[in-house]
Amino acid sequence: MDTLTALRDRRSINALTDDVPSQAAIQRLIDVAVWAPNHRMTEPWRFHVLTGDARRTVGEAISDGLRDELDADDPIAAGEIKGARAKLTRAPVVIVVSHPRADDPVMDLEDYAACCCAVQNMLLAAHAEGLAAKWRTGAMCDYVASRKALGIGDTDRLVGFIYLGYPSPNAPPDTRERTSPEVDWLGWDDAGD
Repeated sequence: MDTLTALRDRRSINALTDDVPSQAAIQRLIDVAVWAPNHRMTEPWRFHVLTGDARRTVGEAISDGLRDELDADDPIAAGEIKGARAKLTRAPVVIVVSHPRADDPVMDLEDYAACCCAVQNMLLAAHAEGLAAKWRTGAMCDYVASRKALGIGDTDRLVGFIYLGYPSPNAPPDTRERTSPEVDWLGWDDAGD
C-alpha cells in the first residue's frame, strides 16, 4: 500500500473482535511512532501498553480515583465514573500516549505536537498491519485519576488512548467524505501539478 492510499483509506474503527494483536505487531507500531518529527529531538513520548486484565485494573483505578475527583451526585459525573471502569475494555489492546510537560510553553506545545505526530504514525502503521485503531481523547486524558492509575507524573499530559484490535466483520464502513479545505495559494502563478 502506498503512502497516499494509506492516508486516504485509514479510518477509526469502533467494532473490534476479541483477538489480541501480537506483542511484536504492537512493538512495530511503537517503533515507527518514534520516527515522528520532534523539534530539538526531545523524544517526549511515553507509551503505556495495556492488554488482558491490565485494562480492567487500570479502568477500575481510574473509576475509583474519579470518586474523589468528581461530584458523584452529579448525573454526568456519575456516568463518567461508571464509564471509566469499562472504557479500556473496548479493545483488546490500548496504548496510552503521554509526555512530560515542559516548563517552556513553546517546547511544551512542540512536544505535544510531536506526540500527536507519533500517534498518527501508529494509526497508519496499524492500518498497514491490518489492525483497526481509534484515537480517543476527551475527559479521560485530563483526569488526575488517569495519570495516577498509570503511575505517571502529576504534570504529565495524556495525549490519548489508542484502541487497537482486529476489525469486526460487522464493522460498518466509514463512507463519510472529507470537505475540501480552504487553501490560499500565495505566490503561485497557477495551482499546478
